[in-house]
Amino acid sequence: MTGESIIFTGKEQIKIASLLKDLTNTFTYEFWIKPSAEHQIDREAVVGISGTCGQKYVVFPGHGQQENEAGIGISIGNNGISVYEHTVNHLPATLVHLFLIKNWTHIAVVYKNKTPFLYINGEFVKKGLPTTKDTLYASGIFGGSKYGYFIGELREARVWSYAKTQAEIKKEMNKGLTGSEAGLYIYNELRNNRIDSTRNNMETILNKYPVFIKENMDLLYRWGIINDNQGLNLKGLYKMNLSRNTLETYTFQNEWYLSDVLFMFGCYRKDYEYLLFPVANRLAEKGLSVHVIIHDKSSPNLNMLSKKVNILYYENLLKEYNTHKKANKYFNSNMLRYLDEFSHEMGLNVSQKKRLQVFYRNYAIDKIFTTNLLTKLRPKCVYSIHFILNPGCINAIKTTRYPVQSFLIQHGLINPDNSGNHDFKGADLVFLWGEFFNSILKEKVNAPNTKVIGNPKIEQIRFDIIEEDSDFFLMAKTMKEKEPLIILYIFTGSPKQGYNTKNLALFFKGISPFNNIQVIYKLHPTSSLDDCQNYIRQGHMKPSQIIKDGNTYDLIKQADIIVGDFSTSIFEAAALNKPVIQIFQDNYSEQYIKFTHVKFPEELTKIINQLRGDQKFFCDFMVNQQKTLFDLFNSIDGSTERIASYIDNLINVKGKSK
Repeated sequence: MTGESIIFTGKEQIKIASLLKDLTNTFTYEFWIKPSAEHQIDREAVVGISGTCGQKYVVFPGHGQQENEAGIGISIGNNGISVYEHTVNHLPATLVHLFLIKNWTHIAVVYKNKTPFLYINGEFVKKGLPTTKDTLYASGIFGGSKYGYFIGELREARVWSYAKTQAEIKKEMNKGLTGSEAGLYIYNELRNNRIDSTRNNMETILNKYPVFIKENMDLLYRWGIINDNQGLNLKGLYKMNLSRNTLETYTFQNEWYLSDVLFMFGCYRKDYEYLLFPVANRLAEKGLSVHVIIHDKSSPNLNMLSKKVNILYYENLLKEYNTHKKANKYFNSNMLRYLDEFSHEMGLNVSQKKRLQVFYRNYAIDKIFTTNLLTKLRPKCVYSIHFILNPGCINAIKTTRYPVQSFLIQHGLINPDNSGNHDFKGADLVFLWGEFFNSILKEKVNAPNTKVIGNPKIEQIRFDIIEEDSDFFLMAKTMKEKEPLIILYIFTGSPKQGYNTKNLALFFKGISPFNNIQVIYKLHPTSSLDDCQNYIRQGHMKPSQIIKDGNTYDLIKQADIIVGDFSTSIFEAAALNKPVIQIFQDNYSEQYIKFTHVKFPEELTKIINQLRGDQKFFCDFMVNQQKTLFDLFNSIDGSTERIASYIDNLINVKGKSK
């Protein structure tokens, strides 16, 4: 046994992270422990909430974010050891062992394929019950929480990313480690994160480092790269203003500027082209100099771009600027030393250190690339989707020789929580679809300037549909009398996520009475066919029904009814005059329940029958749906022109005034 002991008196907590998301289903905890109080002994079970009182959690079980995900915890008293798992209405003890602990004792809890195994002083003691949950996460809260705090001493706490064998446990339990052992996930972090009244204030720590660390602390926290127990004043950090100018003080009367508007995706997805290309075309028609960065040469929508728009290809420019070589040199020379010092001072674990370096290697690439691009084009403003995945772009835009405005366009729904998180960091102005979204964004502690303008994406899609089928919107006003009825189910996130599994169960049962319907499942861009394998094996879906990369709007066009939850495409389908049914079982924000919704399978069955067989019901249904759209999307027609006119006016009017 080596190392300094950490004393817990029943009120301390050391929090690395609630859940260690990198460690799922198979991992190992081990430590030397000397408890000085008893804990409550519960019976072993895979259901129930027995672990809410009387426990002495040396590892407190983090709360699973979905119903089918759970965090594990370990309670130890001088009368025994219990292992718990924790999620919604679920905190049972899946392994319980009565054992008298008088002196320092080595404990190892090994999870192998979601089943706990207990080793004491290197000897195998007991196998626990396998979980009923889809995913188990290791937890990173040491010392306990409201359901019970550990009392005693702890040494050499180690968390491994694999299931250690009995031989490995015996061989290494009395050895000190270097911290670089393969598979070692947490080692010295408990001592580094120990609660200490003399610990430096976060602001004092940050002031020792270059601005590239401080300006990205909110994102490092958001992505789980830094811990959430560091006394971080997020509100203060969110309010840091990287903008050097307000809209009113910009002037473009300078020979430095060579072009007017640069369009960048930030985050590239093909459906985002609808938010950029129509505006680029309109600005070019107004006589402005417009450049668009294209990430994917196989884009199906390049023919949407006007010949007056200058197209630049991202991959070509990367090579032209020798970006990767320059970024690697910049990272090693200007960033790495500070990141190593910062990692040590913040007590980051091995995984967090690696992710911090990946974050800043990408940051360096984006900064070098965007700096070269802006130097070459010298635009007056940048119009983009967002830069939260490319914060190096923000830094490059804000540090140009002369001001370059950053306009961002709303690309999806806005999280209504009170965390302060949003996707518009670095924006001088955000163009929003409707007042509903404006009301949500304005509640954020770091709310940017906004202008409610409409949705150019839906406007363009509507235009394309009318070009192909002039009677489409007329036909959409009545339910087609045809067989089979086509239902499009649109996913938000992965089908394996808890709220999706719950919603799908309702959907499957709700459509089960129908024999003459055809269902199409449209996956979210971040998901894959593999996520549907359980449903395929169970006979709920067929591979031919599942669409990964198809055009969502073509699918909406051919469908008779659209079903989903809070996907952006659900809202767009309503704007395209399709009947929409939202499934809502209190498993996402009620603010996004904007259309007819169901909580039970029988309700879904009834509404489908009524839409199909009752013309008056159908008409009333569509009228009520249309009443909601203005708050969501303002006036859709003319959205592109309003954005283009605003930018044109700013460049050509503000630029001419002194």
